[in-house]
Amino acid sequence: MQMQAQITPERIRTFVMPAAGHVNNWLPDRDREQKGAIIATVNEEDMELKRKELEIQILKDKTAKRDEIVGLRKQLEEINFYSGLTPEEKRWHDKKNPSDKEAVQSLKEKISLAEKELELIDIKPRRDFEKEEENYVLRMPFDGRLQYQFTLPADEAQAVYLEPSTPIATVCDDSAYYITVSISNPDLTRLDPATLRVDIPLASGGSMAGVFSHKRVEKNPSTGGNILAYFFKLPPAQHDAAHGMIGSNCTARLYYVPNTPVILLDKMALASCPAAKTSSSWQELLEAVHPEYELILEGESQLIARKK
Repeated sequence: MQMQAQITPERIRTFVMPAAGHVNNWLPDRDREQKGAIIATVNEEDMELKRKELEIQILKDKTAKRDEIVGLRKQLEEINFYSGLTPEEKRWHDKKNPSDKEAVQSLKEKISLAEKELELIDIKPRRDFEKEEENYVLRMPFDGRLQYQFTLPADEAQAVYLEPSTPIATVCDDSAYYITVSISNPDLTRLDPATLRVDIPLASGGSMAGVFSHKRVEKNPSTGGNILAYFFKLPPAQHDAAHGMIGSNCTARLYYVPNTPVILLDKMALASCPAAKTSSSWQELLEAVHPEYELILEGESQLIARKK
């Protein structure tokens, strides 16, 4: 059975320009990198300025919070001092009695809260900056192959200007490659996936063959609906050829390799049987001609059936 297929790596990610600007620090003559390696930077000077502004703002916020804590502790010290005075000394004190227990407890809670806020004061701003920086300092998200999507200048120090949303680089996790097909035929989806095989004929001769690995529901980019995608894993010897076919639409051949004895029935021969005149489906015709068999799969020219 023939169907449309695509070659997909284990994982793939394309980096795009978050804003108009310049790209620097690409890696010339490198097509594979390890996880965490910086493969390009965008608007490097602007991001460095933002980093410095962030550090200044964090310093201001910490200083203000420390001043707040000092003020609260001073209020608490004054209350404790007043509490230690004799009744006669308190009468001559120039302040009203501030020794209310609730006020003391409230001050202690405010001090504790302010100290906790001081500990956390730089965490969220740094986290927000790091999240933004991920779009401007591009790092390999996993080990794999790297391909830049713009023309690299001869001068490695020369910055390249790109418009917003322009692709910068595509990285692929090359630990595995798959032939991916979408299967909606209920006769096929009812089969044990381990009995399915798929291959893609190559123009150079031979074919690229995969064995079932897994399946999952994915979004159809054309319709927005859901599709059931089957992934057939390719052997390592075919990874280089598979990498060059990523994104291409291919015609694949799907095979059923039964794990129990079956018979193959020619559809043309069955259609010429007398029982075909009164049968409204292949299932009905099979029941009439071979009642001891059940239909497993309807192929392009054959029916596959097994004993009940």
